[in-house]
Amino acid sequence: MDPNHLSEKAIQAAKNHQVGTDATFLYSFLDFSFNYMKDEEKVKITCPVTEVMFNPIGFLHGGIVMYIADTAMAHLCASVIGSPSVSLEVKTQFFRTAREGKIEAEAYFTKRGGTIQFAECMLRDEEGRELAKVSGTFYTMGEK
Repeated sequence: MDPNHLSEKAIQAAKNHQVGTDATFLYSFLDFSFNYMKDEEKVKITCPVTEVMFNPIGFLHGGIVMYIADTAMAHLCASVIGSPSVSLEVKTQFFRTAREGKIEAEAYFTKRGGTIQFAECMLRDEEGRELAKVSGTFYTMGEK
């Protein structure tokens, strides 16, 4: 892990930080790439696996997996419904880990309601192997 590279990356992410956009600090720092598929009612996040995502024993940290999935599902709710949403409950099933390459997280609805949405997110490595499946319940907040 190169401390100079991480410092430069953190500084750039801080300079680009914009609340309520795809340019928040962590999205930039973790190199999230968003793909909004409104017609299909899906959102995909792609990001590289890096050392900053590892737990102390060198595996992809479960909290990072959940963060990526929660972000994808919340962006799904916001982009399709048109209002910000927050997670009320999240459940994660871990299948395998990744130490390199890219992660793709694809979020989709399992049921849409008025103010409560149910979504799932499947995370895969770049070879298409399932890393985790995350389900969540989201509260749609209305206008910003």
